[in-house]
Parts: sequence; C-alpha cells; structure tokens
Amino acid sequence: MAAVAQGVWAHRMAIGSATPDFPLLVLACIALCTNPTLAAWAGFFTGLLHASMLEQTVGSLIVSRVLAATAVAYLPTLLSPRHSLSILPAVALLHLLAQGMLYLAAPMVDPRAFGQASLGSMVYNMGLAIPVYWLARRVLPPAREDDTLLWNN
Repeated sequence: MAAVAQGVWAHRMAIGSATPDFPLLVLACIALCTNPTLAAWAGFFTGLLHASMLEQTVGSLIVSRVLAATAVAYLPTLLSPRHSLSILPAVALLHLLAQGMLYLAAPMVDPRAFGQASLGSMVYNMGLAIPVYWLARRVLPPAREDDTLLWNN
C-alpha cells in the first residue's frame, strides 16, 4: 500500500523539493511495533520495493533498509512504543541510517542535492508520522505476547 501511495501521490504532495517517503515511514512504524526479525524482513521487502520504483542498485537499497529497520527495532529498549511521540525519533533514525548507508554503498553524483532531498523527506515523514503510527498500532499485532494493550487499543 505504501509503495502504491509513493508512486501515485508522493510527487503531488511535494513541498518545494521535499517529498514524503511512504515506504520508509511505514517501515519505521513496523520496526517500532514489532521484533527485530520481522523488522529486518520488512526492511528487505521495502528495499526491494524501493529498488523497483527507483531503478537503482538493488543490493544497496535492500541492505540499507534491513540494517536501518533492525536498528530501529531495538529502540523500544530506550523509548516506550505506547507513546505516540516515540515514532518521531524512530522515523528520524531510520531515515538517517537508511539514506546514509545508501549513500555510502552507492554514492550519488551530487551529494549536496542527495542530502538536501533526504533531510527534506525526513522532515516531511516526521510530520506524517503520528497519524500513520496510530493507524499501524491498530493494524499490527503487539511485539510481545504479554503486551496485549497495543493490539486494537
């Protein structure tokens, strides 16, 4: 669903050079709500979807998304995923890690434009993060079986 929204609406929702990155936003929600294994699998499929949409190197996108999602999946040890504002650092961290690793693995010609587009997309995603996280918490099962308060809360 996020990939379809990215292809259909992202360019229409642009504010200046900043466009939302719906697959990364949904990946941050999944990573914060689930365990690291499921987050890594979600990162794999997100990287695969990104590669199919952007026509770039597949391996760099997959690896960057898997590692970033796995790192964000460990944030609940520091933050409470029950609080809606906990998605903001998760989105920022996931976006910075994913785009930073992508740049290191497959450097772009113009690093300044890449950095500006990445930061603009991160800020845009942070603005959309709370409503998307609210929806994701109602759809995704809880990360731990004893944490039943997150399921359809």
